[in-house]
Amino acid sequence: MEGGREVLEGGWRLTRIRRIKSYLYLIQVIFAIVTVIILIFSEKAFSLKPFYLPINSFIYFLLLMGVIIGAESFYFRTLEMKFARSMSSKSLMAKRFIRRSVIIIGICVAVIIILKVPFIYNTFEDAMSTSGTVSSVVEFNNKDHLGLISVNRITIESDGNAANVYVVSSDYYSTYASDLETLKLHRINYLDYSVDASNPTIAFNFPDAKYDTFYIVVQHLDDDPSPLTYTLHRNISSIFLDYVPLFALIFIVVYAIAIVYLSTLRKRYAGESIYR
Repeated sequence: MEGGREVLEGGWRLTRIRRIKSYLYLIQVIFAIVTVIILIFSEKAFSLKPFYLPINSFIYFLLLMGVIIGAESFYFRTLEMKFARSMSSKSLMAKRFIRRSVIIIGICVAVIIILKVPFIYNTFEDAMSTSGTVSSVVEFNNKDHLGLISVNRITIESDGNAANVYVVSSDYYSTYASDLETLKLHRINYLDYSVDASNPTIAFNFPDAKYDTFYIVVQHLDDDPSPLTYTLHRNISSIFLDYVPLFALIFIVVYAIAIVYLSTLRKRYAGESIYR
């Protein structure tokens, strides 16, 4: 009777642990959603039209919550194994969590390699750049809709024809589009703006500005109206580059500890388990 009572008690405790885990996760998800909304609106950068959701304002918080939930899932799994009714169940629980941990560690390692190995990151950065031609005016957005990728440099190339190039924000363009003499006073590329046969290429850094539409305006200075070639060089947000690899490393540590601990327990249960 005593042994049967322990088995029943273990099953009841296991159910209660899982119920508590579900409630805790639900509370944390609600808390995370509310906090993210507060962080988004406190930055005053969110926009519906045009749509812009700056993920940089809350990415660090979501990563922190991910680490906390990951550590909690490890803790709850050890409790579930403690009160599981059979050695086979204990071994299977450990096996599944170890498998999931290996996948998460693999993803984290891949993320760190992509963001921190210069050769790979530079290749990825080059793939984000876009090129085109402009004869008069062309517009572009300085950031993507999540604020993760931004234009950080612009290159303008000429086939030898002389022209002035002005990069301006949407406010200045809408106000002075018909008045180039005034418009050019508000250009972002204040120093590097002229191309000709002796200086066919100019390149300049693009400032970190709020999400907006910008315009590349060409003023031809000779009888050759041939289009100029422009390249928008993009990079990943510095906040993303700082936080994501750091938290990826923390994830690796947490799940590596889980693998070592659960592997030790699984070896203990393996002899009496039907799972291998």
